[in-house]
Amino acid sequence: MARCPHWNIAYCPLYIAAHEAHGHSCDDGHLGEHEGCAVDRGTADYGRTLAALWRANPDLIREAAEAESAAMAARQRENNMRAAGLH
Repeated sequence: MARCPHWNIAYCPLYIAAHEAHGHSCDDGHLGEHEGCAVDRGTADYGRTLAALWRANPDLIREAAEAESAAMAARQRENNMRAAGLH
């Protein structure tokens, strides 16, 4: 079964789209009822849905990617500082 490729769903553009009323998302009508999203449950294809969302709203995808990248960089800096005994 496919899984959402994001380490934190807050950065998944399909999850964001599900909460911003865009037509292309990972909500198959059961988002709050079951564990995971439609991609996790195998009722939606991540790549195809992301491509459709890209055509409809590329800015949402860019913003989600930038936010995820910034969060990952901050997380890595924190880990590096902890490993160096600085934090």
